[in-house]
Amino acid sequence: MEIFFYYPVNLFFTLSGNRGSAAFIILAFFLLQPGTDGDAQTLKRPLYLETRVHSGLNLPFYDAVSFMMRDDIFAFDISAGFPSRGKSYWEKLYRYPSSGAGLSYWTLGNDNVFGRAFALYSFISVPVFKKDDKFSVDCRISAGGSYLTKKFDINNNYLNRAIGSYGNIYIRLGIDGKLKLSPRCNLVLEAGTSHFSNAKTRSPNRGLNFASFSTGISYLISDAVPQVKEPELPDYTRKLFQSVAISAGSKVYDNLLNKKYLVSSLYYNLERSLNMKRRIGAGIALFYDGSIKEALASDESSSDQPFSDLIRFGLHGSFSSQYKHIILGIQAGYYLYSRYTDLTRIYTRFSLQYLITEHIAGFTGIKTHYGKADFLEIGVMYCW
Repeated sequence: MEIFFYYPVNLFFTLSGNRGSAAFIILAFFLLQPGTDGDAQTLKRPLYLETRVHSGLNLPFYDAVSFMMRDDIFAFDISAGFPSRGKSYWEKLYRYPSSGAGLSYWTLGNDNVFGRAFALYSFISVPVFKKDDKFSVDCRISAGGSYLTKKFDINNNYLNRAIGSYGNIYIRLGIDGKLKLSPRCNLVLEAGTSHFSNAKTRSPNRGLNFASFSTGISYLISDAVPQVKEPELPDYTRKLFQSVAISAGSKVYDNLLNKKYLVSSLYYNLERSLNMKRRIGAGIALFYDGSIKEALASDESSSDQPFSDLIRFGLHGSFSSQYKHIILGIQAGYYLYSRYTDLTRIYTRFSLQYLITEHIAGFTGIKTHYGKADFLEIGVMYCW
């Protein structure tokens, strides 16, 4: 029992020293938690507990990581969730999703090198198919923070080329099948992928990526009976959305020195709504990356780089999906200008945005090249 208490608590103290991961877990909890219900007559909300057992394999993205895998991946998961009941029209648009929080315990394929992981996360589960309240298929997104018991150490654990920090981000994407066994109990079957990394706030950061299958039980423990309302949908007209965003973060270059560099981004985006939930568009982005001076210095034997070499300029296509005050954004872009092109000129970016007011949003995002994290950013956005 000691490890189930010590490591999850220690997770928060570890993440506090890794500001990028700490910001991500705080924002993920804030965004994915269910809202409070303003109806005084329904103080008691439906609550369910769910347990899952996972079994899976490492995804072979990097030879240095795959070579060290010795065992299959196993995990145990417990979570608590609240089904939505039509408090707003957004819940009706997304077929009445559930949201909540959970704790996972993972083996990582090699106890001596990668250790084990404890993850604390929030989730949202969105139905994509339902049949007579007996069977449903859901898309479940989980995000939060994790504590890994082993990390890279040049003297004591130099074979760990995947993780350079104890505190890391945890992300899981899964497809759930739920079969009702009784009015209170569901059988849950899931296939999904999980990711552990520190978003390049420490080095090395190849990350750990797993594909797994899980089975579990979901049980409604509260006496409150889920009663779904049918809110009226507002009138919809297609419209254009524009936004300007600025962000900042820090990163390390992949030379194991863990020297931190400032990164910053400026974005402009123009999107057209496809429906009340989704938008598609295009935009431009200007990036500053201080670590490029080290990358170019290793190639050209010089640490003096002009400011223009540290700048990148890109053009991107975008897609976003909104749920209440939360917006999930995805961008795929191409560098029109970049002195450093060793990896690729193609980049992708994923962001979670929260609308503070009608025109102002805070966000966190991660930029990648071919799935490899480039940096984690935190910023503010103005939209109109």
